[in-house]
Parts: sequence; structure tokens; C-alpha cells
Amino acid sequence: MLFEKIQLEESEEVLQIVRKHWFIIVVELFGIFVMVLLPFIMFLVYFIVPAESLPLTFHPEDHIPLIAYGIIVWLLFSIMTGFMIWTHYYLDLWIITDRRIIVIDQVQFFNRKVSSFRLERLQDIKITMNGILATFLNFGSIQAQTAGAAEMNFKTSGLPEPRELQAVIQKATDIRLKNLYNHSQH
Repeated sequence: MLFEKIQLEESEEVLQIVRKHWFIIVVELFGIFVMVLLPFIMFLVYFIVPAESLPLTFHPEDHIPLIAYGIIVWLLFSIMTGFMIWTHYYLDLWIITDRRIIVIDQVQFFNRKVSSFRLERLQDIKITMNGILATFLNFGSIQAQTAGAAEMNFKTSGLPEPRELQAVIQKATDIRLKNLYNHSQH
């Protein structure tokens, strides 16, 4: 959907499209799943534990419409947060072509940053894998530094197979520089 709207240069070829690792969204959505279950767990505790031992000054049976409304609002906000997490995951992309890297960062629902830099401007690409889970599941951060201002540095965390992605970018950069060097000598 979003990728198709990006204007590629003539004969520019997409090498790889990368989204964040699946583990990132699973962890975030697990938190939302717990949030959805929270009111039901509270009701379960209320019905299992004897009423005399609960420090309640009111009787929930007398306020069922208010409690139902509160649960519905809670579930609505939890589900909306879940959709926001999924949208952020789905629309965050790194697109590596044979000429440039395009980074799409979905900040909020209606706030997106699309940045790109040419491979010939790439000075350094650094990967970081912190922790046992990141190492075991093979995901980490990639930071690309370009020639120019500090705001032209791109960093995204949670990308899958960062070593392989670094190799793809480095190979594309080497080929791009070789083509530019050969083209300038003719």
C-alpha cells in the first residue's frame, strides 16, 4: 500500500523491504492482551474472594450499568491501542534499493516521516544486538550515518537479521560506488 506510492528513479531496483521483527509486535500486543483481560480478572477475583475480606465500601451489584460502561470504555481504548501498535508496525519500513535507502517511520496515525539517502553518501552502518533474546531471535538496531548533517543519520531498532541487512546495504553501496566511478571515467 504505502510502498507502491514511493517514486522510484528510472531503472531503480528494490533489493529488500524490511519491517520490524515479529517479536517486537508480539511483545507489544501481549501487553494489550493483558490490558483487555484485566477487567475480567478483577471480576473473577471479586467473585472468588469472599465479600467480607474485600475492602469495598460499595456493592458492585448496585452499579452494574456504570461498571459495564467503564469496562466497555476500557476495552475500546485497549483495542484502539492495539490497532495503533499494529499500524505503527505495519507502516514502518526500510526500503533498500540499488541507489538509496528509504526509511518510513509512522510516528502516529496521521504523522509519518519519510526519509531517504543515497547510497553514495553512506559513510557507516552500525548494527547493535542487545540481550539474549535479540541475539537468539536475531534482531537488533541499525544505524546508518551519512555524509552531511547529524539529522541525516537513521536509526531503527527491532529490525530482523541486522547482519544480513548490513551486508545487503554494504554490497549495494559498493556496487553503486563502482558504477558511479566507472561512469565518471567515461
